[in-house]
Amino acid sequence: MKPARFFCNLFFLLTLSVLFLLCAGCVSTKPEVCPAGTELLLNPVDDPFEGCNRSVHVFNENLNRHLIRPVSQVYNFIIPELARDGIYNVGQNLFYPLRAVNCLLQQKYDGIWLETKRFGINSTVGILGIRDQASRWNIPMQREDFGQTMAYYQIQDGCFLNLPFLGPSNGRDAVGMLLGIPCSIHFWLLQGDASWAFSGIQGFNQAAAHAEPLNRFFSSNYDSYLLSKAFYSLHREVLNQDYQVPDTSGDPDQSLGYLLLRPNDKDFFLKAKHRSILLPGSQSKMPYTCWPAENSRGIIVILPGLGGHRLSTGVAGLAELLNSANWSVLALSSSMNPDYFLNLPVSAPPGFFAEDVKQLALVIRYTVEDMRQQYKLEGQNCSVLGFSLGALNALFLSRLEAEGKADGLTIERYLAINPPVDVIEALDRIDEYFAIPETWPENEREQRCRELFLKFAASLMDRSEAAQVSGSLPISLEESRFLIGLNMRLNLAEAILASQKQNNQGFMKNDPGAFKKNALWAEALSLSFTDYMNKSVIPYYQDQFPESKHSNPSWLAEQSKLFALEKSLAKNPKVWVFQNKNDFLIREKHLDWLRKTLADRVRLFPQGGHLGNLWHPDYQQLILKTLE
Repeated sequence: MKPARFFCNLFFLLTLSVLFLLCAGCVSTKPEVCPAGTELLLNPVDDPFEGCNRSVHVFNENLNRHLIRPVSQVYNFIIPELARDGIYNVGQNLFYPLRAVNCLLQQKYDGIWLETKRFGINSTVGILGIRDQASRWNIPMQREDFGQTMAYYQIQDGCFLNLPFLGPSNGRDAVGMLLGIPCSIHFWLLQGDASWAFSGIQGFNQAAAHAEPLNRFFSSNYDSYLLSKAFYSLHREVLNQDYQVPDTSGDPDQSLGYLLLRPNDKDFFLKAKHRSILLPGSQSKMPYTCWPAENSRGIIVILPGLGGHRLSTGVAGLAELLNSANWSVLALSSSMNPDYFLNLPVSAPPGFFAEDVKQLALVIRYTVEDMRQQYKLEGQNCSVLGFSLGALNALFLSRLEAEGKADGLTIERYLAINPPVDVIEALDRIDEYFAIPETWPENEREQRCRELFLKFAASLMDRSEAAQVSGSLPISLEESRFLIGLNMRLNLAEAILASQKQNNQGFMKNDPGAFKKNALWAEALSLSFTDYMNKSVIPYYQDQFPESKHSNPSWLAEQSKLFALEKSLAKNPKVWVFQNKNDFLIREKHLDWLRKTLADRVRLFPQGGHLGNLWHPDYQQLILKTLE
């Protein structure tokens, strides 16, 4: 190794070490008040440099979207997957010293032996590390680095740092990253341009592998900064603690079975077509995602649940199912997702479904027509499949079409899966689930939440298929319901942030348009669905229609329930409903009402919770049969 190179790296090490020491002593900028159970998500690590970190986050997002992802698509097309895997495996094999040294420093002597065996096997049988033969022989990689070693010796993590090109980190891990540079065999074997070229190939190969998932993550979150910080911190916490999921059986709500809904083809996302159109009177284009089918028999529009995104794994799982039966698929984001409502001609806060559906009819009409023209699907019929909130939207749309008010839109069939009959009661139930940690003893609350998040994160990390999670996750029914409530409230908070930035109604203390959003997230997450209706939706309609029935809160609430559609649903042969009897958003009286109203056009299932059986093959076959 050339001396100049060594001293250059030493200089960077000293510089970053000083930065780490400064970060370790920085003042915390915690949000004012975090709702119970959300501290580890909103403030997993101090973030005094939020403005700078968010700027870097925006840079990394645009770098991935406009440079890395397009180039990686060409790279992945030219370079076979086997070759890309080989490049990755060679790089991992050459970092054997990094893992072995850190196993030694953490007194993990079994880990040293396992890593040594891996290096020997992969370097010989694996042909210089091109093939990861050791993993095939059940010798796992020991994922250790200097950041974990410093955590082992109880060195604090400092504060959150978002690094250009590299993404989320913290002071401790940034120093650890630099310390790891000399702990690679290629660092000592290769010199000058050869070393830089090898590192560049390795780095881009890894970036290309993650470009598409990263693009979906950035695109499907209105403010991905918060989640990227939380996910990184949880991931590192699992590694730092060598956390193992308890080998105990849990009793989670069956609704978590929704995690099993995913495409069988890992490349199915790459087959999607992404388009956007400008609706009449709108200032920005409405995006949609579609999967045209060969020998298409018709178009099915998917409407996801509360806050759901058109790029979500569940939507893709349904799209693959429908594609397999020669249906072309068009997916929109939820009516409560900023990806959808920020691109409408009107800036009303979403949530009053009787009015929201008028915009939905416009969106479906124009996006379906655009898809027909672009992919030679002229004349093909269109059906709608909605689940959860999307099911509610589908049923309100069926009434609008039946009344001849859908602006010329014609739908062949509606399939509504798990629609909440009384949406007000359903939203109250979600708020109850979100507040579950408030019932835990205050001195135990933070630790119980930490343990819950670690169990969930470790379960996702330890399995190659997240589809195994819901069946073996060792969490209680109460804990699983808190996770469900948290997910839905996060979606609501995202909708609040976006809608108030677009049309500030003045009920938030923090500025919705501010670049720094940590405190804003804490405030938005503390607002319940009832708060949102009372502070945003109802005041909007009172201002817009001061002399009409729209200004009556009771009328708005009643018109948001399925009971308001009873006459229309009873005589509409196009409408079908799938409902699970143990859905936490449904009561027995609601099941009776569905039976009475829809007769043989409702199918009731004994199990599944809320959407928890969408993944099941038998259930999926019934979906296809109903849509025929």
